Amino acid sequence: MNEFFAALWSGLMIGSLYAIMAIGLTVIYGVSRVFNFAHGHVALIAGYLAWLVAFELGASYIPGILVALAVMVPLGWATYQWGVRPLMRRKEADFATLLLTLGLAIIVQFALLEIFGPRVKALPEFFSGSVNLWFGPISYHELSLVVISVAIMAGIWAFMTRTSLGRAMRGVASSVHGARIVGIDTNRVYGLTFALAFVLTGVSGVLLGTHSYMTPAIGWDWMIKGFIIVVFGGLGSIPGAILAAFTLGVIETMVTLYAGSLWIWPAWLAVFVLVLTLRPQGILGGRTA
Repeated sequence: MNEFFAALWSGLMIGSLYAIMAIGLTVIYGVSRVFNFAHGHVALIAGYLAWLVAFELGASYIPGILVALAVMVPLGWATYQWGVRPLMRRKEADFATLLLTLGLAIIVQFALLEIFGPRVKALPEFFSGSVNLWFGPISYHELSLVVISVAIMAGIWAFMTRTSLGRAMRGVASSVHGARIVGIDTNRVYGLTFALAFVLTGVSGVLLGTHSYMTPAIGWDWMIKGFIIVVFGGLGSIPGAILAAFTLGVIETMVTLYAGSLWIWPAWLAVFVLVLTLRPQGILGGRTA
């Protein structure tokens, strides 16, 4: 029984990290209808930048994280302005942006491989020590990851519902034509959406880098998991993405406990196929960012 609760806690903790990753993906798709297949590699850029500044350049940990996240803002804006925006004018925009983001993922992977090499890298934990509960110890680092993730989720909810830019994003997500009629600059909203989503993705990359490890190729794993979470939750639905992330996080740790880690990917893909079969729109499909 203690193993069950320990696995449950681990699943909720991992799910909170997946939720931040998936929210970034959901925000872009919900507002612009562009699916960013470079999502996992964008997260890797932030993780590697934090590692580079903190350890190779001799700065402390916090400046490394701040520099990594600061880079995400112009990177997201530039990706939209110089990459996605010209393609959105075409009739085949969906396919063109898919190819663009896949190409960016490949470029980033090999750039990271060339710069940092193939060896595994990881970011250190935020805190040391642990607290003992009835089912076993929980590290302060894991607690901090959950607290940070939940705070970000609350911040995104407040941003989307309480700020003018958040409401503009929701308006564009609901109807681009209607948003333009009421005077919303959709290109500005799209650019800022990409910037925000890249920052969220960068946060997820740093958090995941402290929990597991980083290699230039692991971006594909993160991208596929993000894709499954977003489809499971419902394309464009932030609450759906959060619920799906926690659900799949728990499934992952339970499968690891009772069947072994080799069955993690089969379990994820089985859930993906099941959702597509029984509820193609996702568990909270139809709702937008």
